[in-house]
Amino acid sequence: MKMKICGFAIAVTLASLLAPIRAAEDPAAIIRKQEVGTVSLDLKFSKKNKNSLQHALSFLDPSPGGYATGFFVGDGLIMTAYHVVSGNLSLSKKVQLGFAHGDQLQVKAFVDGYPATVIKVDEDADLALLSVSSSKKQTGALTFQTSLSKDERLHLIARPNGDKMVRRGIFDGPYMFRGHQFWSAKMEGRDGFSGSPVYNDRAEVVGVFVRYDWTKKLAVISPSARAQKLLEDYNSGPKP
Repeated sequence: MKMKICGFAIAVTLASLLAPIRAAEDPAAIIRKQEVGTVSLDLKFSKKNKNSLQHALSFLDPSPGGYATGFFVGDGLIMTAYHVVSGNLSLSKKVQLGFAHGDQLQVKAFVDGYPATVIKVDEDADLALLSVSSSKKQTGALTFQTSLSKDERLHLIARPNGDKMVRRGIFDGPYMFRGHQFWSAKMEGRDGFSGSPVYNDRAEVVGVFVRYDWTKKLAVISPSARAQKLLEDYNSGPKP
């Protein structure tokens, strides 16, 4: 009888020790922890070199022309996809916004109504670092995972136009785009997801969503090593 009681006590002790580990690896808990730092980027497009009348009329329509996603990587620092703030839109999107094919565009980004300024970019990796005086802050120190295993579980958090969207998928492998290596994941994508952070099950940043390959149904991710380098280069360099 004593042996049975002893065995039961050991089992209870082991269960209590393992429970926090399982909770720490719960993907739902990870999403709740990281979603606070994900923000909506409101984008307003306009033509470069506008004449005085066009410049005056632009103030009559304060609504953004589009939305994207970004996430805090430091106090007042937000990372997103470079193409989001570059103004380089496809011809079809230019037409949708009322611009001509040959118009050169510029874009202004806002977070909760606060203007966001581009302070550093990595065009090859399609990444941009923005500065914003928002009341929101980074919730904790970020960690990065620079290598992935086949079929590793991934979690994307997007917030286009303020609507939180979570997508789950698995790592598929390397993906070449415009002569540079990205990562790909079997994961759903859509407009407004560009700039969204992608995490693993340990809440580590594995990369940034930059585009969706509709033919292969793959999410294209800028690797975390490039995101980490962009942030480190900014932190170690002279500040404006």
